[in-house]
Amino acid sequence: MSKTRFNRVLISAVAILSVFLCAVPGKAAENEGFDLENILITNRRAAAGLAGSTENIAVISRDEIRRLPVRNLSEVLRYVSGTAVPPGRGFGRSTSLSIQGADSRQVRVMIDGIPLNFQSSGQVNPSAFPIENIQRIEIIKGPSSSLWGSALGGVINVVTKDAPPAGSPGGSLTSSFAESRTNKESAELSGRSGEAAYYLFSSHMASGGKGSKDDVTEKKGFGKLSYDLNGMGKFSGSFGYSGAGVHSGVFPDGSWQSQPYRLRYGKASWEIDSEDADIKLELKHSRQELTTETFASVDDQAPASTVKTRDRLYQLSLNSVFHPRAEDMLVLGADFDDDTVKSNLYLPKAKSVQLQAPYANYTCKLKDWEINLGLRYDRNSEFGSQTSPSIGAVYHFEDASLKAAVSRAFNAPPLLWKFNDNTALGTAANPDIKPERGWVYELGLESRPLERLEFRFSLYRSDIRDAIARARKEPGLFFMKNFNKFRRQGGELGSKIHILDTLDLSLSGEFNHIENRLSGKVVKGGGKPRQRFNAGIEYKTKNGLEINLSSYYYFWNEPASSQARDRKTLYDLKVSKGFKHYRLFLNTYNLTNSSYWQDYFFPHPRRYFEGGFSIEW
Repeated sequence: MSKTRFNRVLISAVAILSVFLCAVPGKAAENEGFDLENILITNRRAAAGLAGSTENIAVISRDEIRRLPVRNLSEVLRYVSGTAVPPGRGFGRSTSLSIQGADSRQVRVMIDGIPLNFQSSGQVNPSAFPIENIQRIEIIKGPSSSLWGSALGGVINVVTKDAPPAGSPGGSLTSSFAESRTNKESAELSGRSGEAAYYLFSSHMASGGKGSKDDVTEKKGFGKLSYDLNGMGKFSGSFGYSGAGVHSGVFPDGSWQSQPYRLRYGKASWEIDSEDADIKLELKHSRQELTTETFASVDDQAPASTVKTRDRLYQLSLNSVFHPRAEDMLVLGADFDDDTVKSNLYLPKAKSVQLQAPYANYTCKLKDWEINLGLRYDRNSEFGSQTSPSIGAVYHFEDASLKAAVSRAFNAPPLLWKFNDNTALGTAANPDIKPERGWVYELGLESRPLERLEFRFSLYRSDIRDAIARARKEPGLFFMKNFNKFRRQGGELGSKIHILDTLDLSLSGEFNHIENRLSGKVVKGGGKPRQRFNAGIEYKTKNGLEINLSSYYYFWNEPASSQARDRKTLYDLKVSKGFKHYRLFLNTYNLTNSSYWQDYFFPHPRRYFEGGFSIEW
């Protein structure tokens, strides 16, 4: 029996056995160690306790974000174990991200469930998203195709703030100033009037940069409105905008680039809760526009080349939640996507892809066990059909939880790789390119062996067939090609020590190994770290003083051509003091003033300072 067939037989047999066991009444598991049941997340596409999650998940709350020296989503992710964000030239610059050594395009990024991966590259720029309107960040470290479809490497879902349930209108104003002629202002306003509630946010940032043609200007906004329909459910709508004018700085050859972008996203949803089921209908939309103008020198008034790329997505989602037993949950739903991409240089004629994807997910509790079964079928008009089953289980001890999961995952390539055939630019289309497919195995342990010690450990292995990488078609001409096969494996270890009631120490480390199984060579480059370590010290007092020292270390495993200067520990510090209605803060970035880069074209900024204040009412 082949390995693939054995995996399918094994997962089917365990799934049938699990359904049978879940039909037998049993006592719900108790977990007094971490009290994670009170942390609700949407990894099942429905609210569920973090303690019962079979995946390796990190949840970053808005209070944790406030205590970190960060200004956008990419900077938050830099401190999360298991995720990696390559350094950029400075604040506001585009970045990518990785989870457990996965490519950036293999990580599905969403705002309130709205997919944002670009069809030109498959990636998302996390620097484009503000942090002021975030309620929490849910990070699933590993495949999630059985619920979200094309998500071989993981999922990041940013959950935004809601309007307050009651009370008079409230809000906040924040202003900060930093070196390089940098200033940022943001404002929030929320309230409720009868059955209607609202939340509004806006921000503006400008930075002069370190040198010529190195400035950035950002404008961001977000709004959310909800209305209770008196027994007919609740209607809600939201809209977000991120726009920026970004100049690259002058490259060694004297050229520079202007890269303005605009991102608009939103959704309208209707949801109703009843004794039998919770039903939600959502219409989601995103539109992304990215322009790259290349100038030969700082004296040029007109660009030597201009590339404009547009991506437009509509998604209709239907989701329903049932409870066959009080402690069990069945989720049924479907996604319908229509995505179109166009580029004046790479893809002058617009190309579209349609997707239909029903899914089902069942979670049951049996004494000390929690078992989850997932299944999704994706029908893609350009890349065929994929079936993604998954099964996971959690066993709760008195002060620990042991979890294991097996799943089949895939990642569809961006449309540009299939149709872009501009040979004058050294790129060729690959009309035969196929989705990456893989079996993924995960094992994890969460424990609190001592009252003041939390401990987490996880292992993973992904056997990926038809893995995609850049290849040479002929001299001077490259294209994206499927390889058979890559193996990605590694582990993550983290701990948090509550030294005192006012002092916490956190430590974490991860290792990723990516190998081309046919050649036996290690796969390098692409912003995927081989080793990564984090450490943090957090001190807070009852009178509002908070001190956070965070550090990170990467070995990026880049090819020699990148001339990487990594394997250094970088430190960031935030000191803040809260009063009754306002807070003062001071951030110090790159505390030790280290010269550092993953690629010598994109150096990490040297030491710089930022100070500011916020007022709340």
